[in-house]
Amino acid sequence: MKKGRIDIINILKYGMVLVIFIYVVFLVIGQGGDAPMELVQENVLKAAGTKGMKKAGTQEFKRYYGLNSNDYEDVVLYLPSDVMGAEELLLVRVKNESQTELVRSAAQERLDTQTESFEGYGAEQTKLLKSAVLETRGSYVIMVVGKDADKAFTAFKKSL
Repeated sequence: MKKGRIDIINILKYGMVLVIFIYVVFLVIGQGGDAPMELVQENVLKAAGTKGMKKAGTQEFKRYYGLNSNDYEDVVLYLPSDVMGAEELLLVRVKNESQTELVRSAAQERLDTQTESFEGYGAEQTKLLKSAVLETRGSYVIMVVGKDADKAFTAFKKSL
C-alpha cells in the first residue's frame, strides 16, 4: 500500500516539474522580437496615431538621441510637429541585442531632457512624458510619449 502511494507522489512531482518547465518556456518565447519591422511599425502607428507628430529622419535621430541610425537594423522616429508638443515615438530594431541598452539609455536621456524642459510650465506635456512607455523586447526598443502610449505598447507586444 505504501509503495503505490509513493509512486503517485513521484508522478505528481514529475508532473509539476514538467508544468513549470513548459510555463518557463512560454515566458521566454513571449519575450521574443523577431517580427518584421514593417508589421510592428504598422501596428504601433495605428494604435498610437501620429497626430501632433511628424516623421523624422536619420539626422534628427542623431541630433536628439546621439546615435547613428546606420548602426541599427531599422529606426522609426516621429517627433513633435510643434515646439510645445511632447508626443514622440521611437522604434528601433537592433542588429544585436548588446545594442539595446545603449538605445534604451539614449531614449531615457531624451525623456529626462524633455521632462526637464517642460517642467514648471507644460503640465500636460510633463504628464505625458512621465507616463511614457520605454521598453525592450527581443531585438526591439520602443519609446512612446502620448495619450495612447499604453495602446501602442500593447500593439507592439502583440506584434512580436
